[in-house]
Parts: sequence; C-alpha cells; structure tokens
Amino acid sequence: MKTLALGALSAALLASPLALMAQTMDEGADQPLRSFDDRWYIAPFAAYTWADEDRGTDDGVGFGLAVGKPVNSWLNLELRATYTNLVGESSDQAAVGPGFADEGDFQVGDLALDGLFFLNRGSVQPFLLAGLGVISDDFSCNRSPANFATGCKNGSNKFSFMAEAGAGVLVPVSEYVSLRIDGRYRYDDNSADLRDASEFGDWIVTAGISIPIGARAAKPVTRTFELSADALFGFNKDMLSPTGVSTISGFARDLGDKANYTNVQVAGHTDPIGSDSFNQDLSDRRANRVRDQLVTDGVPSDRISAQGFGETRLKVTEADCAGASSRAALIECFQPNRRVEVTVEGMTGK
Repeated sequence: MKTLALGALSAALLASPLALMAQTMDEGADQPLRSFDDRWYIAPFAAYTWADEDRGTDDGVGFGLAVGKPVNSWLNLELRATYTNLVGESSDQAAVGPGFADEGDFQVGDLALDGLFFLNRGSVQPFLLAGLGVISDDFSCNRSPANFATGCKNGSNKFSFMAEAGAGVLVPVSEYVSLRIDGRYRYDDNSADLRDASEFGDWIVTAGISIPIGARAAKPVTRTFELSADALFGFNKDMLSPTGVSTISGFARDLGDKANYTNVQVAGHTDPIGSDSFNQDLSDRRANRVRDQLVTDGVPSDRISAQGFGETRLKVTEADCAGASSRAALIECFQPNRRVEVTVEGMTGK
C-alpha cells in the first residue's frame, strides 16, 4: 500500500500544473462548454501499461470502457473496465541452455468503481481520480520443467483486490464528444502469489473520448432586458408611442418564438426630476402600460406582473448630474434612469 500512496502523491503533483493550465485556457471559452453537464456518458479508450517487473512480462497495450455519471460540479462516479495482454519476456537461452520458453503471459482484466474529482469544469477540465475494484490475472506459464528455477509456477487464473489513483484531463470538443487522457497507478494485491510476487504495481496511461448519452437538458435561467422609457413614451407621459408599441410587440414576439418562460416581471423607473409621489405614480402607469401591451401581444396574463419603483433605483444620481447647466442638460444627464426593465424567469431555449 506504500506504493499506492506514492502513486496518489504523484497524481496530485501532476494535477497541479493541469489546474493552472485550465484556468489560463478557460478565459474566453464558449459558454456552452463551460456549464455543468449532468448526462450519463460512455468513454471508450486505448491503454498502455508499464508492467511491474515482477510480472516478468513486456509492457503492453490494451483497451477499456467506462460508464459514468456526473454527481455534481466537482465529482463524477464511473464504472471502468480495462483489459491488457502482457506478453512474457523471452529467456536468455544462451545463458541457460536450450529448451527454455518465455517467462509466461498475463491477460489482465480489471473492474473498478472510480471517483473523478474535477478541479475545473471549464473548456479544459483537469481531475484527480481514485478507485477500488477487482482484478483478474490470467497467467499462462509456458515453460519447460527446467525453467521452474526462475519462479514460474503453473498457470492459473485468480481474482484479487485492486486499487488505483491518478490524474487526467477532459477537453470538451462539442456537445456530444470530449477528448480524455489520464494516467494512473494500479495496485494488484496478487492474492495467488503468481510468479512468487506478493503484489504487482502497474502504471497505465489511457487516451479516448467521452460521449454523453441523450440530449442536454436546457437549464432555466433568469434574464433582465432593459428598455429605454424615452424610446417608449414621451417625456413625463405614460401612453406608448407608435414606436413604443412596435418595440414591445417585437419583444413579445421574440419571447414567443425563442423561449419558454414561467414568469415575467415589468418594472418601471423614473429620474428624480419632480416629486417622489409623481414619479412613483408615473413609473406604476408606465409598467402597467407595458404589461398590458405584452398581454395584447400574446404573453399569458397569469404569468406577468408590473410594478413601479419611481426614483428609488437611480443609475445616475443628482450628484452625478450636478454640473448640468440647464434643464435640458439635466434631462439628458438623467436619461439612463428613465427605463422599463422586463425580467423573464425560467427561460429555456426551445
């Protein structure tokens, strides 16, 4: 288990520069690839194994498949199976004489439940991994009797405990595929003491793709749209101008064509010119005018509400406009305050 601990430490050291690289590359990434994707996925991969020298084999290639599910923004759980054929090293016949065959082959298959601990869910996603499972060592000892002196026992197939730890990186390419590479240390308990070894420790690197299953669920969002009151109404007026009617109708059409929604809130705001009571009343009337027009244009009345806030939520304060030299200049300075905000809750793309 000491070797396993060293493997886990190596994985942590490997993941540190991956996390730094991810933070750098993630800047400016496309939003669709940045958000959390909770779909089930399958991940076929190719593997290369640096075999423990106690196995008496060459290194080997293999393949595998993982099936997983993101649990939250930092953890995936997956069931992972790997198969590798490790061919025995050839004996030195010049040294030991004729009749010697190879050291014996291992067909190694493992099945593990892994946890993938993500450091970043951006356009580059480094992760640490750890898992427990079982491993099958199908050992074929193709040796003549004279070769038993080097420790090759009769062939056998034995299931043993295994554990693994490592690090990797996932790079989303599109909504339906991501590239994936990882490296791991695998501890094999070798309960049958094959080839007179108490345990095996293999290093494995894999490369493959991750394929989500099914369509990505749309995530409800809340968006606020700001409309200039000067473009909708006359100054100090609450009747929609022809341009205002056209603007609101276009907005309603856009809502109906492009999104589903659960609730629409219309908020009216004024500048501080005039009395508090006048501005409160004006903002109420303007918010309700916009609400009524949206209902006329097809927004369900039971999903929409309206409220005025008067001059209580200024974007430009009187101190900001202290330098205005005339009433016209003051009206122009306060223009950002005169607005109608439409907040749409539960928007999801159709």
